[in-house]
Amino acid sequence: APQLADFLANAPPDAPRDVLCAALWSGLVVNAFASILQVSGQQAVGPARAQVVYASQPLWAALLSLVFLGETVGAQGAVGGALF
Repeated sequence: APQLADFLANAPPDAPRDVLCAALWSGLVVNAFASILQVSGQQAVGPARAQVVYASQPLWAALLSLVFLGETVGAQGAVGGALF
């Protein structure tokens, strides 16, 4: 892959360390720790409430992106959200 070779040849010296840190963060925190918390939470609240929280995840994502990132919801997003 010539693009990969070009990238590696021009990469800054800290790139391998940064990639390793990102991979560890993704593997340990995002995939392992978050899954443990999710399972523990589902056991604590019961299956019915856990399903409501799980099913409303896109709504929470939209609200948090509005609050923290300033994103807006267009007409198509509003229609999709209303179908929830």
